[in-house]
Amino acid sequence: MTRRTSIWMGLTMASAMSLAGCVATATPQHVAGLFNCAQLNQAVASAANGFDDIKGPLSETRLTRSWNTDVQAFHEACVITSAQRPDHYDCFGRIDIEDPERAIAIASDELGQCLGGDWEASMAGERVMYRSQAADAVVTLETFINDRHHRVGTLSVFQKEADAQTLPDGQQDA
Repeated sequence: MTRRTSIWMGLTMASAMSLAGCVATATPQHVAGLFNCAQLNQAVASAANGFDDIKGPLSETRLTRSWNTDVQAFHEACVITSAQRPDHYDCFGRIDIEDPERAIAIASDELGQCLGGDWEASMAGERVMYRSQAADAVVTLETFINDRHHRVGTLSVFQKEADAQTLPDGQQDA
């Protein structure tokens, strides 16, 4: 083997290994683009104490109470709120995924990667609920098309599974 061939093979192998590294890390980078995993896990851990350690200033209306929070797991649009349900953590934002038919499946897969292997998902339509034997908290993700024809999502962390159940028709969690 000539020196030139040896150098070329070394470069080719280095490129292949580098490419393999890109493929192996592409999913976590994409997850970080949709969800902030560290912030999500902080919100899940905080559910055990009613989110008291991540609650910021309180804002009350006639129907709701909400707290700002610095813990932002999804689109920097998260609050802790209480209305028809006990205190829970909610985030809202667009889900920009090229395949709108599979948006909930793709986002759910990414959410599962953030939560880790202890969490199990159950999906119903455009809603997925994650439960873990190790935690009372439940994480949900719902998607829908808004009035501007954008797919948006609501990421929520509830203290208990009963709190995460969908509300009866006609009722909304303000």
